[in-house]
Amino acid sequence: MCGIIGYTGNENSIPLVLEGIKNLEYRGYDSFGCAFHGDSNSIEVRKNVGRINNIIEEYGITNEVSDRSIAHTRWATHGGVTKENSHPLLDCSGKIAVVHNGIIENFQELKDNLHSHAFVSETDTEVLPHLIEQEIKEGKTFEDAVMAAAGKIKGFSSFVAMSADSDSILAVKNGSPLVLGLKENGTFVASDVPSFLKHTNKVVYLFDGDVIAINKSGFKILKTDNPGKHKARDVNFAISDVEKGKYRHFMLKEITEQQKLISSLAESNLSYLNNASSLIAVSRKVYIIGSGSSFHVALLAANLFRDLGKDAIAVQPQDLYNYSKLIASEDIFIIVSQSGETMDIVEALPLIKRNKKIGIINTEESTLSNAVDYFININAGHEKGVAATKTFTMSAILVCLLAMFSFGQEKEAVNDLKLLDINLYNLFVPSVYKIIKETSAAIKNEKDMFFLGRGNDYIAAMEAALKMKEVTYIHSEAIDSATFKHGPLALVSKGVYSIAIVSERFKDREINNLKEVKARNGKIIGLANEKLDVFDVFIRSQPAGIFSFVPQIIISQLLAYYVSLAKHIDPDHPRNLAKAVTTK
Repeated sequence: MCGIIGYTGNENSIPLVLEGIKNLEYRGYDSFGCAFHGDSNSIEVRKNVGRINNIIEEYGITNEVSDRSIAHTRWATHGGVTKENSHPLLDCSGKIAVVHNGIIENFQELKDNLHSHAFVSETDTEVLPHLIEQEIKEGKTFEDAVMAAAGKIKGFSSFVAMSADSDSILAVKNGSPLVLGLKENGTFVASDVPSFLKHTNKVVYLFDGDVIAINKSGFKILKTDNPGKHKARDVNFAISDVEKGKYRHFMLKEITEQQKLISSLAESNLSYLNNASSLIAVSRKVYIIGSGSSFHVALLAANLFRDLGKDAIAVQPQDLYNYSKLIASEDIFIIVSQSGETMDIVEALPLIKRNKKIGIINTEESTLSNAVDYFININAGHEKGVAATKTFTMSAILVCLLAMFSFGQEKEAVNDLKLLDINLYNLFVPSVYKIIKETSAAIKNEKDMFFLGRGNDYIAAMEAALKMKEVTYIHSEAIDSATFKHGPLALVSKGVYSIAIVSERFKDREINNLKEVKARNGKIIGLANEKLDVFDVFIRSQPAGIFSFVPQIIISQLLAYYVSLAKHIDPDHPRNLAKAVTTK
């Protein structure tokens, strides 16, 4: 979603916020802008549609000097992708600038009551600077005006405001993430830690309802529902997490990192899972909630729970309302989220407030990590590629471990994890990369592709299809092979590619389905542990017990990555997509 950064201090703020906003590009955006305190007590704004570097060069922003500034990347919600709709947005006087992440649900009502103000954009955000302006006209200070404006808006929204007449930048958090970075003689406020990690790892996480002022000497809490909890802490992010290193793209870096992450997990002490797994063991039913790739994690976990004999269901958060009358107090919820800020899940939390909740989340001190009873850190490191890769894999492994532990099968789970660790060494080898690259070149011009599988292979196919459509823009559809002849087979014609994910459990039935594809002159790319006669192209996966889906997923991630390169698409910034979905 939208990225926000602000800085005020004893040095030039411009290079700091420009560097910081570039580190938030992974969140997705269609326009960029910044505002800074200029000469003659003014607010200067530079913004436009397009890539950050192009806009910086267009306006010569690196030549500016200011002790305080804010910057923003916008992903359009209210209003089209235009310069006028780009942030920052100004009030009538041009002395108040606001950047915003979220949706103001009552913006039209507020706008109608600001009839004496001139609006220049189609955005909901623009009511904020005008609300602040109006409150100041009625006698309030800038700080009090921001708090008054924050109290009038409805919906999950976080914003940062600056005024030409104040040496402070004000931050309001409600829903969308904001965090402070404490630097000697200066302070950052931003959507995410990596934006300022090069300059400080000392952070203060903000809570919903907070109104904070930052200035050269630090920060001041103007309003909070969590007194005494704004403690500075050192974060364990590494600079290498936010840099590409030797890799061309973050996506490839993060795919490759999975081998080391899995190896580290296999060698670690997993006893920290015991408390949460004990809670699952005594529950009546398990609900696993996730969106996007995290929903595919939930489907895998629900399959495993049911195989073990536990009533379990994967639910997308927007569908949880349909289960509200069925949920019992003895039911437990597992929440899977990369960002910990997924708005659909945050909004559903009141439905399960009386239930115990386990969070498998990659972001400490996020909204969801603070809302659960047991927080299990995915520990995948920072993921900058928009398409989930390592966070999917690590969260899926963890939730499967939880399932096994809850049935007293710790030894079996650990043995399968060690088998996965060993067999991954046979996956990241030149021969596998070679066939993946050759296959990518062969399918780059396809318009439609089908991903086939049964059971967990079908869920792996769903994730594989999602990766392909996200970064290559090829229409990709996952189909349960058991249902293929009940309609979808009509789509198969000469030369159409299907990617078949085949493991031992359903191999014989899968072969029969694939023969029907071959009979209609369709082409089959096989992801399997052994080569089958029906395959036109064979990419060897690796067996790993309950974790056999992991090699399948990694191959599909690499395939999507190399197809994107063959099509000259930037896989780190797929069109129209944001890393964290923090709006409804």
